[in-house]
Amino acid sequence: MTDDRDKTEIERQRGELRETERRREGRRVTERKGDSVRAAIREELSTETPPTSRRAIQRAEREAETPVIALDHVYLAFASPILEDVSFVARKGETICIVGESGTGKSTTLKLILRLLVPDRGQVNIDGQDITDLTFEEALQVRQRMGMVFQGAALFDSMTVFENVAYPLREHTDLSEDEIEQRVREKLEFVDLEPDKVLEQLPSQLSGGMRKRVGIARGMANNPEIMLYDEPTSGLDPLTTGTITRLIKKLQKELDVTSVVVSHDIRSVFNMASKVAVLHDRRIDFFGTPEEMAGSDDPYIRDFLGGT
Repeated sequence: MTDDRDKTEIERQRGELRETERRREGRRVTERKGDSVRAAIREELSTETPPTSRRAIQRAEREAETPVIALDHVYLAFASPILEDVSFVARKGETICIVGESGTGKSTTLKLILRLLVPDRGQVNIDGQDITDLTFEEALQVRQRMGMVFQGAALFDSMTVFENVAYPLREHTDLSEDEIEQRVREKLEFVDLEPDKVLEQLPSQLSGGMRKRVGIARGMANNPEIMLYDEPTSGLDPLTTGTITRLIKKLQKELDVTSVVVSHDIRSVFNMASKVAVLHDRRIDFFGTPEEMAGSDDPYIRDFLGGT
């Protein structure tokens, strides 16, 4: 009898141990499930917005901002009408390329943005400010926010590369000579030129592509928010054209600079443009993305692309 009671007691204790162990395991399973659920929730909450959605959000935010440049129903005439009812906007970080036949007012549009010309009617707005009625001194202040790259680079022939790039810094800033040299070197490096090799060279000692890059470095010297280019790739071989195009895109992507580019080079335009404005018969005949332009059914656009 005693042996039977002992066996019964041992079985009871074993049962209790098994039950205790099951409860413990149950708690561990529940905890693991809870941890898994919490991890899933954290993962869902921390999941980034898909790239396409991010781009859409960024585009919407940009469109809600005040345009960096806005031409609003601009008219201009000299002996005869040059521009009639021209309107377009350039938002922060965009590259707007203006194309069209010779003599249609492309470079004239750059002069209006620079406030070197004033429209007969309409407005030219920079960061929401109408610049058409500014005084000469006020216009100079607005121009400090812009960099200009002229056709052919337009470097000073008698000045070294260093003096050319340093020129706007000496004219319009209070930087010390050490600070000017540092800025010049920084801009030359940005356009993929080696400062130690080119600083003391004259423009006549440079290739056409190098002169263009020095011109871009000079335009960038004051860290402008707007860059304007007049035929930046004209007269260059295809490889150098690609280099200049990449530099303009680099400015847009890395520094978020807003650019307006006048060009006849449709291949480069399609490679770098956020939007393309086609000037025809004194008006903007088309304004949209390169993809939209390539797919346009407009007869003039088809002829224009077919002839370039």
